[in-house]
Amino acid sequence: MKKLFPVALLGACLTAATAVAAADFDFNGNFANDNDKLSFAFSLGSPGTVTLFTSSWLGGGFDPILTLWDGAGNQLAEQDDGDLGGSQLSNGVNFNYGEFDSYLAINLVAGNYLATLTQYDNFSVSTALADGFLRDADPQFTAAFGCSNGRFCEGSLTDSNGDPVEPNRTAAWNLHILNVANAQIASVPEPPTLMLLSLSGLFVLGGRLGKARSAPRADAQAASPVRLA
Repeated sequence: MKKLFPVALLGACLTAATAVAAADFDFNGNFANDNDKLSFAFSLGSPGTVTLFTSSWLGGGFDPILTLWDGAGNQLAEQDDGDLGGSQLSNGVNFNYGEFDSYLAINLVAGNYLATLTQYDNFSVSTALADGFLRDADPQFTAAFGCSNGRFCEGSLTDSNGDPVEPNRTAAWNLHILNVANAQIASVPEPPTLMLLSLSGLFVLGGRLGKARSAPRADAQAASPVRLA
């Protein structure tokens, strides 16, 4: 017993250290096509509130959508526009985000999760990640919204003050995942081809004037899927 006790004590200390170890992770880059999608794998060693937000809109980036999934690919939440904007501290830096950035603050249990980043209106097809996204078969779908660039377009979108938004956006994105044990870019499962081809014909839009706003920052338990679009 005397020889086993120090080992057991060390194991308990390591477990406790893992449970409290949380950090912030910042990612950035550029899409190549309108329908690009990125997946970010992250984990929690203990229950806590995780914040995920983008900060690229104010710099001219495209209108992002964040979708949160559990480790099995079941949707927990989907967020288009977080709120009217503000700033959030990540790794000691204040990042400003705009009203068309995505913002999620959600209570999660310990475990593994995925966050996917897409461009509006490339929402998930269903609450199963494997089913893919609405625009998977259309790499230049925002051309229908209207802008001289022909991609990363916002068309006739207006902000909360009723002012028109510059229709030409850039391919830039910035994503922040706060208060997690680790986070990294991962791969996204490819959806069934036939389903994508049929869905792509159902979601043809001519503009952005009537875009729906989402509710302010989400706060939901991991067990309950929530759509915030």
